[in-house]
Amino acid sequence: MPSSTWDERAEAPVVAATGFADATLPEVGTRQLTRLTQPDDPRLTIDTLLLRRDHPDLVVVLHGALVRKDVTLPRFEWLRTLRERPESLLFVSDPSLQVDEAIPLAWYIGPQEHDVTARLADEVTALAGRLGARRTVFTGSSGGGYASIALAAHTPGSLAVPFSPQTRVSRYERMPVKIFRTRLFPEHPDMDSVEAAHRDRVDLTHRWAAGPDQPDACVRLVHNSGDPGHLEDHVRPFLSAAGVDPDDLEGHPRFSLVFDDFADGHSPPRPAQMRDQLDAALAWHDAVR
Repeated sequence: MPSSTWDERAEAPVVAATGFADATLPEVGTRQLTRLTQPDDPRLTIDTLLLRRDHPDLVVVLHGALVRKDVTLPRFEWLRTLRERPESLLFVSDPSLQVDEAIPLAWYIGPQEHDVTARLADEVTALAGRLGARRTVFTGSSGGGYASIALAAHTPGSLAVPFSPQTRVSRYERMPVKIFRTRLFPEHPDMDSVEAAHRDRVDLTHRWAAGPDQPDACVRLVHNSGDPGHLEDHVRPFLSAAGVDPDDLEGHPRFSLVFDDFADGHSPPRPAQMRDQLDAALAWHDAVR
């Protein structure tokens, strides 16, 4: 049975449940922090914050890398930026970070023995069903962008709106990747070994490769024009692997790439940019689906 308390930071009641299938949900116009417990490992409890609206869309918001000494979990990134939107909003904190305080980024992948992405996708599907949502949208920046594409792969008919995402863990910065591997995949001596055993989880260029097994979902990539590194290392390889010409996407029914100037380097969008680009992505998806 669900149990309830109150969370001051989230300004919401807290409900603990094994999943959204049996969790008490908030009334329309209110919010609730739902802790989706993991009996096998309490560290992998998924903390979520639902802002429920009377709207056919459910937008799932994921976070990127954290400076752990400056952040208290759970982390609900983009809450202030997006909280006034009309859609139902589900902010999700990556439970992988609870495994070890040294981990700054885990892409919602989880440890080797527990596929957090797959579990979270199932929970989102259950929630969308209970809300009566007709469309599920995943969004986030950088590592949260990676997670949005990964979750869309598990959710037919969904839309991912990643901002300057990674698309292959091993291509990201050396130290965060090393911490991710040693803390969450300790049996593997290097990322080649992790990829050999868990390719679908850590390499989206493989998961979304062109062919009969390509996910039935749409991806609207929003990339920072001041970040050529991620464009060459992550965005272009992803689109090429998906069978799409990165330089000729106009009119494509499932993939789109747009540019916006966030700032020099690997920077997140400004709040107004994120809101505007999300609006544009939904309009694009309305036109192509």
